[in-house]
Amino acid sequence: MREKIIDTAIEEFTKNGLKFTMNDVAKALGISKKTIYTVFESKQEVLVAIADRYAGDFTEMREEIERDGSLDTLEKLERLFCALPTKYYNIGLSRIFELAQKYPKQYKYLMEAVNQGWALAEQYLEKGIREGKIRKDISKPVVMAMIRGTVTCFLESDILYKNGLTYEQGKEEMVQIIMKGIREA
Repeated sequence: MREKIIDTAIEEFTKNGLKFTMNDVAKALGISKKTIYTVFESKQEVLVAIADRYAGDFTEMREEIERDGSLDTLEKLERLFCALPTKYYNIGLSRIFELAQKYPKQYKYLMEAVNQGWALAEQYLEKGIREGKIRKDISKPVVMAMIRGTVTCFLESDILYKNGLTYEQGKEEMVQIIMKGIREA
C-alpha cells in the first residue's frame, strides 16, 4: 500500500503541483483518506517518501551509468549531468520551486538527493581532461558551479514554468551548451 500511495502522490504532484491533496490521492486509489493516514502521518511525510524513492532511483541510475561499458567518458558525464530517472520525467519538477517555498525541510532533503551525483560527475570531468576529450584549460570548479547553480535556479524559481519548459527540457539544453563548451576541438 505504501508504494501505491507514493506512486499515486507522484502522479497527483505531476498534475497539480503541491496543490494536490491527500483527498486527491485517496480518490485516485479508491480508498479513504483515513487509510492513507494509517501509512503516512502527513502530506509532508509523503513528500519525504517521494524524495526517498527519487534518491534510491537516482543512485541506481548513477550505478547503471558507471557500469555501462559501452559509454565513453563524455557520454557518462553527459548522462550524469542530465540524470533523471525515466519515471520522473514530466513529474513537474519545473514547479518544484513551490516545495522550496512551502516545505523547506522536504525541499532540502530532495536537494540532497539531487546533489548526490555531482562528485561522480566531477570525477568524469577530470577523467575526460586526462583522456584529452575535454579542454585542459577549463576550470572544473566553474563548470561544476555552473551545473549546480543552473539546476538550483531551475528548481528554486519559476523560470521554466513561466516559459513553458519542463525541467527535463531546461536541463537538456543546459547540458548541451556546457558539453559543447568543454569538448576538446
